[in-house]
Amino acid sequence: MNVELPVSERQHLRQLQKQRRDDDGYVKVTVVLMLDAGRSLATVAQDLGLDETTVYRYVRAFTDLGLEKYLAHEQPGYWGLLTSAQLAHLCQEVNTTLYTDCKDLQAWLWRTYQGAYSRLGLTDLLHRLGFTYKLTTPVPCQANAAAQADFLDELAVLEAHVEQGEAVLYYADAAHPPHNTRCTRAWCEVGQERPLLTVSGRERVNLNAALNAHDPTQVLLDETGCVNA
Repeated sequence: MNVELPVSERQHLRQLQKQRRDDDGYVKVTVVLMLDAGRSLATVAQDLGLDETTVYRYVRAFTDLGLEKYLAHEQPGYWGLLTSAQLAHLCQEVNTTLYTDCKDLQAWLWRTYQGAYSRLGLTDLLHRLGFTYKLTTPVPCQANAAAQADFLDELAVLEAHVEQGEAVLYYADAAHPPHNTRCTRAWCEVGQERPLLTVSGRERVNLNAALNAHDPTQVLLDETGCVNA
């Protein structure tokens, strides 16, 4: 959906955008300006953390009402207690702060906007806003994105030498498999135990190995008493 503003209206909206930076009207103004700049409806929704239906509703209101009435008009929509600007703030909060339970987010909404949501109502709202409750993704705390990018560049050079028959590429690592039985979950009769025999110690086997990247059947293996990483 395209929006083409006269120069005077565009300048007026720019001024209002600065004045309403901490106001509910900021999002309404910014939606129109972004569409006027040629941004797609989907991109505007993604950048502002809104639903595409909300963006479309703003555009229709602007087209039907004109600038003056549009800025003074706030349609309730179907989102309930929060305005579109407050919903955008909620999305930002969820994306920047780790919430493991709706209870803490309920408290934040009440402190910030005096919005009283039940746990079920807030869960439903988060689903409508595009969020889901799932496991977090573990990332090594010492991961260095720049070093990883440099390694991939070096790896590309090595791969080129391998293809020309000038080198052989190996990947090497150490492994420490434990020599011990581990319990797991199984179907058991209620009130009864299912014993599992274990070994008497927790000894580990230390293995150093290198694998040919282009011939996985070629493995170099060395078992040692210890491994110094």
